[in-house]
Amino acid sequence: MNKQLFKFNFFDLWLGLMLFLSAGAIVYFVYALNWLGLIASLIITIILFFGLKTNFHNIPALSSQGSEAIKKSDYIFGTLSLLLDVVALILVCLGRTDTAIITPWTEISPWFFVIIALNSLTLMAALSRPTTNIYKSILLAAYYFSIFSVAAIVYRIGYGFDPFIHQAAMAEISRYGYILPKTPYYLGQYSLVAALDKIGLSVFYVNQWLLPALSALSLPFLLSCLHHGRNNKQAVWITSLCLLLIGFSPFIITTPQNFSYLLLLATVIFLYKNAPWPLSAATALATFAVHPLAGLPAIFLTLWNYIPKIWPRCEHFAIYKRPVYLLAAAILVFCLAIWAIAGFSPLRLQSYNLGALTPEFSNQESYVLNLSYFLINNYFWLLLGGALLIFFKRRQLWSKNDSYSYRAARILGLTALAALAAYLISRGFHFEGLIAYEQEDYAARLPIIALILIVPLYWELIYRAVLRVRELPVAARLISMVGVSLLLTAAVYSSYPRFDNYHNSRGYSTSAADIAAVKLAEEKGQGEKYITLANQQVSAAALREFGFRNRYLPVADKEIYFYPIPTGGDLYKYYLDMVYIKAEADTMRKAMDFADVDRAFLIINRYWWASDKIIAEAKLSADSWERINQGEVYLFEYNR
Repeated sequence: MNKQLFKFNFFDLWLGLMLFLSAGAIVYFVYALNWLGLIASLIITIILFFGLKTNFHNIPALSSQGSEAIKKSDYIFGTLSLLLDVVALILVCLGRTDTAIITPWTEISPWFFVIIALNSLTLMAALSRPTTNIYKSILLAAYYFSIFSVAAIVYRIGYGFDPFIHQAAMAEISRYGYILPKTPYYLGQYSLVAALDKIGLSVFYVNQWLLPALSALSLPFLLSCLHHGRNNKQAVWITSLCLLLIGFSPFIITTPQNFSYLLLLATVIFLYKNAPWPLSAATALATFAVHPLAGLPAIFLTLWNYIPKIWPRCEHFAIYKRPVYLLAAAILVFCLAIWAIAGFSPLRLQSYNLGALTPEFSNQESYVLNLSYFLINNYFWLLLGGALLIFFKRRQLWSKNDSYSYRAARILGLTALAALAAYLISRGFHFEGLIAYEQEDYAARLPIIALILIVPLYWELIYRAVLRVRELPVAARLISMVGVSLLLTAAVYSSYPRFDNYHNSRGYSTSAADIAAVKLAEEKGQGEKYITLANQQVSAAALREFGFRNRYLPVADKEIYFYPIPTGGDLYKYYLDMVYIKAEADTMRKAMDFADVDRAFLIINRYWWASDKIIAEAKLSADSWERINQGEVYLFEYNR
């Protein structure tokens, strides 16, 4: 028996996970994710996994684990870094809340940023030591976890809106094995969560922690692929740490879109380092199984990379070598992907608004905020500038002897340029089925994808900069380390929602008062069908408490949820009339006529714009009203 089949490293585990995501998606789409479906998914995964290991023997780790022993002096920096991670997490835990907040930074002590800055310095010192790579991976993973998990800890009930929708869907799948209608989206993540739920992990906690924890644990190993073949083993780890300067907001909250970003990054790294094809192909397919917007470019890049290798003499594939065809094809793929995830909604072209891309310079706050917002406000231009710098320095970054890396870099760079071009084009799209402030949501994801595509290229650029810094005198190196630690702290601040003199993220979190309001409305409903007009965070509370099953009302030729979901739907339009025009009984009667119900509720949060006026009007027009949590939320009841 081949003993190599039963030896596992991180990349074997990663391959198994990717195969399970794809197998689970297929089984769910053709059957269900009950016990039988999950067992079938697991069997398919095992067969494929050991089949691939048989063909390729043991898939090797792409980075050397290092042979240097850990010295006593290494423990000093390592222990100090881990202690600072613990202190940072304690400060975050002390800010945990179930009230409605805009940003976690209003709840967390400012000392958190001091700790992060000190930890960044300490970690750079630890990564500079000539010790084992697994030791450095643990330190880097702990640092990632301390900064990726802020939202999961602070927001006791949950953060954002989309996670509540996916949580309700996953709870439904875990309970019944499926949710109707079945869609080809998100199934990779749903299959994983369903499996974890079956072994006893709560859907709520998995939904909170899956991506922050998985990103923190996997990124050190994924990025270590980029270390392979480098002479300076200390500089490569500092380079991977410095990559956080470009931001990490996609990894702080679990949604299929964000999960797909992590998988797309893994696909890009595997392609760039010419990893064994099972890793690249399985990760690309899993990316598509989780979300098509990231999955389509992942599959596109994988095919573009491997088809010339499979049929090197086929004349029909000569177009793969021409950059102009790659650019045009990639632009088309991205634009079609935007249209597809918008639900193939009818679209029309509108006037372009490129004014938002104008460079901004501000100087009205502290030096830390000035620096942070210079990076935030000019993110598009910094991204474009970095890409241009990489282009003009390409001969220095990739030697002529490394033809594969040079070719991979060109493919990734052109695809990223195509994503940016598709972003500019799609800013002129207007989707009829989306509310005004959601019109650019899908297109806004393309610059993130563009950035992920060129992460290996940025890594190469930063690596050269780190090598230059390491040649400087000690004092200059110390100044550089302090500067990098401040930039990393600014990246942590800017990767989360903010509320300061520069920016107001506006979106409040779902609160305990929202939960109390939807429960009270349910109690007053007395088992009858009813509707509730409320903002999206209250609707998220309803999703959390009641889910989807038996909560839809038949309206004409379709069904609507009994809270305003989606925000572009008909119920939300009645809610906007109540809060922006007048909270009067006539509007509520029209909403009840539309939904064919005899009872309706209006929920108003105290933080809502002009809430005093709305509450005063609703008190006069409603049949009854309740004040919840010392007036944080008001519930108004209307009966026909």
